[in-house]
Amino acid sequence: MMKPASELIIIPYRQEDLASVFELEQLSFTDPYPWWLLAELALKNPTTFLVAKLKDRVVGYAIIDGSEDYYHLVSIAVHPEFRRTGVATGLLQALEEHLTHSGLVRLEVRESNHAAIQFYVKHGFEKKDIVPGYYADGENAITMERQERNREVSRLSCL
Repeated sequence: MMKPASELIIIPYRQEDLASVFELEQLSFTDPYPWWLLAELALKNPTTFLVAKLKDRVVGYAIIDGSEDYYHLVSIAVHPEFRRTGVATGLLQALEEHLTHSGLVRLEVRESNHAAIQFYVKHGFEKKDIVPGYYADGENAITMERQERNREVSRLSCL
């Protein structure tokens, strides 16, 4: 397995990334988002739809959709060949840097996706609720949340 962290770049999504992002979506999830929804999310969230590239290859992506009440972590996906190499952590950290204000980050994850749940717990998310039958196949979702602090406020409080 390759360790991409040193050569990995994380940049804002570009329209030419759509085919690669859609392929990752299909490789990663049993009920992938359709390409048109990914394109719509990209238009709506230009600063919080990021792709991870290794050389010119898209190996991961992540999306946060902002609302008035909270940030919704819509998806993080990493190509199977590059999982557990720091790509998802890099994406999550980069997303945090693009948030414009402090607030709650919320996500849903399949109850059976133990690896993802462990990842989110490791990064400070807490399990909040179970949503029965959330997914199309009837599986429950676990909602998880983490409070984000404004980075400027955090830096000032350290002085």
